[in-house]
Amino acid sequence: MRVKRPVLAGEEVTGRQVLVVVAVLVGIGVFWVLFAVGYLFLSSVQVERSEARASASASAAGVQVGAPCPADVEYLDEILAIEGDSLPEGAEVVSVEPAVNFAEAYPGGWGYVIEFTASDQAIRDYTETYTAVSGSNIEMHSEATPVSKADGLEDIDLQNVSNPMRTRLHETVLVLERPLGRGWLVIRGGGR
Repeated sequence: MRVKRPVLAGEEVTGRQVLVVVAVLVGIGVFWVLFAVGYLFLSSVQVERSEARASASASAAGVQVGAPCPADVEYLDEILAIEGDSLPEGAEVVSVEPAVNFAEAYPGGWGYVIEFTASDQAIRDYTETYTAVSGSNIEMHSEATPVSKADGLEDIDLQNVSNPMRTRLHETVLVLERPLGRGWLVIRGGGR
């Protein structure tokens, strides 16, 4: 028994021709699926880059996503009020910077690094009043070394700090340089 083959435009269609047509149609379909997936992937990468650039430029300007106010000396009272903190008596604020390393490590995190100078006695009185470190024992306190990504030291360049000491004040981290005279108050929030 002979099987009758289909006829198209006056010629018989072979199985090979049918396979070629099916393969071409499948290839076109795969191409469009891959094109759509690639387009969506590249679009999401561009969005992430745009968000990262916006976040970096905002951090450079002292503005952090989710932070109550910009990291600026002008907002010092508002920043200190976040955790109910203060500075040593007569302290002079050198700078107020955003805690960008903390914010990068913890999504939704934000923070402030307040660098200040104060007299030896003012710092001793401050630690005696607000921390568990006795003002007379500051020199015996161990040297601060980074332990984890979120120990409060991630936004301070410890290589430029002689014999740093670290202690906690409420939810804030206090870093002091020894001999006394310079310090950093690190206030963090959000992604903790």
